[in-house]
Amino acid sequence: MAIPFKKRGLSALILSLFAIITTDLLRQRNILNFVDVSTVYAVTRRVNLLLPNDADVRIYQPISSTITRGVLIFYPHNKEIIFRPELLWFYHSWVEMMNYEPPLWRTDLIIYTEVYTDVLKELGCVFNRFRTDKSEPPQCRMFLYQPISSRRTPDLYKNVNIPPYQQINVRRSVLLRQSHAAYGYIDSINTIAECYPTYSMYDYILRTDSDTFLTKNFGNFTPNNDTILFGQGGYSTTFTGNRLRRIAQNMNWLYANLSNLGSTWYGPPRIAQKIANRSMDAILYLAINEFTQAERRGRVGIALWPDWHYGVLLLYGCDLAINHLVASENISIELARRLLDQTTTNRDPNDIEKNNRLHLHCWHTDDMFSKFQFKAGNYNHIHPHTLINDTSPAGYALRIALESRLMSLTKLKQTLQRAKSSPNT
Repeated sequence: MAIPFKKRGLSALILSLFAIITTDLLRQRNILNFVDVSTVYAVTRRVNLLLPNDADVRIYQPISSTITRGVLIFYPHNKEIIFRPELLWFYHSWVEMMNYEPPLWRTDLIIYTEVYTDVLKELGCVFNRFRTDKSEPPQCRMFLYQPISSRRTPDLYKNVNIPPYQQINVRRSVLLRQSHAAYGYIDSINTIAECYPTYSMYDYILRTDSDTFLTKNFGNFTPNNDTILFGQGGYSTTFTGNRLRRIAQNMNWLYANLSNLGSTWYGPPRIAQKIANRSMDAILYLAINEFTQAERRGRVGIALWPDWHYGVLLLYGCDLAINHLVASENISIELARRLLDQTTTNRDPNDIEKNNRLHLHCWHTDDMFSKFQFKAGNYNHIHPHTLINDTSPAGYALRIALESRLMSLTKLKQTLQRAKSSPNT
């Protein structure tokens, strides 16, 4: 029998109230099982007030200060044919950025890789050489790094073929080798976890990927105080967030309810190393406990994306680590979602200047600028000179990439040698 309108409305209201109360009780019960309620609410409230829209991020330009920065990337030498174009355009954007730096600032490019390739030699990258002087001209510094997939268990225990600055957690490394041999992205975080002595002397580091571009705004920007910035990510749905929160509980870790944290970090070295080290623990736990063998071997593909996907294991691990450290150690972070990991497809000519974009990141797209289209040669008919006045992110990325393709390695090296070649400039 049909329910009269008023009764039907009242029934719906009662059901809605019941659902709200039940959901709230379940949420509170979950929090109580996780950690003290007051702690979670305090952490969540503090984070939400601090972070939403880059509210506390400011351009910081102490002209008279001497500041050193390291820009850190991992370079897979065995896939050089794929990653060489990215390395060259990133190198070119790094040198061009120096035109906008204060005179006393120094920004080094630090590359971790297994082999000192001819490309790195021709670019003038110095081999295993630490920065020891704040006034030394900027350098491209290459440090030997043994990737997870190349490690042999007997050598690890005997400390064979391991650079003296690479601080390896042997037990974790063995388990990672067994579980992650096919997951190449892991080394981009593991370098930060293990190679702290190579970058500890810098005031700030930028941990990023090679398929990115520095803009002129990066030339005069540092985070405030001991704060570390994170760019824009796109890996988390409601399902993902709930699952990561549950996993944190299973690990006896805290969770500060931050999500979609980008792969680029910018801040003090000691905080970055702490996050990277925790991230590696989380990545190992996730691979063993939260993914099937079929997922680890790539047999599932992207069938579960965007809710759950082995291809972004690194981002899940970093998410857990950052949330735990924010909640447990009160590390200071800001979500620089308008500054870092910005798209290369934006055609707004005022975007970089207006929004203080520091850093552009190539997303998976065929729209201009696309790293896939560039590598396929589909922009070769465009002369970079025609883009000299195009100040949009897409135009800037395309110009820098095209120029880096046309310039010889020697020419790129010469642009670096001319940058701040005098200690007083």
